[in-house]
Amino acid sequence: MHKTILACSLVAAALALTGCNEPMYTGPSPGLGDPYPAPINDPQIAVLAPELQPWLGFQPARVTRTETGTMSVEVPMRNLTYEDYQLDYRFIFFDENDMTLTPTMGWAHKPVKSKETVRFTARSLTPDAYNYRLEIKWAR
Repeated sequence: MHKTILACSLVAAALALTGCNEPMYTGPSPGLGDPYPAPINDPQIAVLAPELQPWLGFQPARVTRTETGTMSVEVPMRNLTYEDYQLDYRFIFFDENDMTLTPTMGWAHKPVKSKETVRFTARSLTPDAYNYRLEIKWAR
């Protein structure tokens, strides 16, 4: 029995030592495929803090075009709890090829009282906007 354990230990040590001679790989990681393909993982409304998701209720967005062709978006949201929240939000606009239009909007602050309905609004800077995403997170 001791000979078997000794033999296994020697084999394991030999295998471990052969791996030490190879240089460590420092190139980029190839990454993994996303198990949730778009559009499931690419929503128009993204609540970035998972604990906020069940507490916020979103109504259908109103999307219009202005006289100059820019996209105007308004997303009503209701606080479903009896707590007041301090939220930050931003809109990101995309062109027909789903490429992000720059410059992107900075984060804006929105206080939300208990059971209150608020409206997140934004307007694209160019008429090239074809789609949008609203991102919401806790305020800093």
